[in-house]
Amino acid sequence: MPTPIRTATLLLTALTLGACSQTPTPTSGLGAQAVSGDFSRWGMNWSPSTWKNGDPLFGCTFSKNNLTLGSGSDAAVYGWLDSSTCSEIKSNRWKTQGTRFGGDIYVPNVAGTTTTLFTYFNDGTVWNEIDVEFVPSRGSLHPALIYRNGGSRYVYEAWIPAASNAWHRVDVNWTASSIVWTLNGRVVFTMYRNASLPLGATVVTGSGSSMQIPAAAWPTRSQQLIANFWRGSNTADSRGFLGTYGGGTGQAIWNNLY
Repeated sequence: MPTPIRTATLLLTALTLGACSQTPTPTSGLGAQAVSGDFSRWGMNWSPSTWKNGDPLFGCTFSKNNLTLGSGSDAAVYGWLDSSTCSEIKSNRWKTQGTRFGGDIYVPNVAGTTTTLFTYFNDGTVWNEIDVEFVPSRGSLHPALIYRNGGSRYVYEAWIPAASNAWHRVDVNWTASSIVWTLNGRVVFTMYRNASLPLGATVVTGSGSSMQIPAAAWPTRSQQLIANFWRGSNTADSRGFLGTYGGGTGQAIWNNLY
């Protein structure tokens, strides 16, 4: 049976900062276009992912059939998720230290899932990510930095209250000395590079509004801009991070990404 995102007209009335707290409202006159390959949006070229995300965390296969594009004046991208498939788009834009990324994101309230925007680099040895992850089961935004260089994976993170079934405007400013997460116009968390701090615990959860990051873990290489909407595998690791996925379906929306 086709999912609602493949059969319904998917539209927005507006994606402005003032609409960030509203749910999307279908209107007449504009249609939706299924993604069949690479596409251009917000001044960038994008590609849909079509691969199986692996356990112990991920529990679905990315499918281009789960993605639709607004048409006419609707520039949004819609991503669907069900019990077996999820959504991801990858940009040809590689972010560098000294630049920002962000945009408008609609986060559906589906337990055991996350709606994201992040940068990613992995050459098989070095792995870096700068993450914006909305986690409905926790009612939170998860700003995170991931680093690996051949050995242990290090995760530096925080949990910031953020509603689901809501629009959010996010901005991440990545410099040589700090990474600043702004949510709906307010700075909510900052990571600072600390040249004297050694690598220690593999998972460090910050408290308050900031934390110190070892210089060895600081991202310096260009990273690809990616957005996705996926569910957990219901392993212990996944449930600890995302909560239990109970078979829900939902639609994430991205707009004005940069």
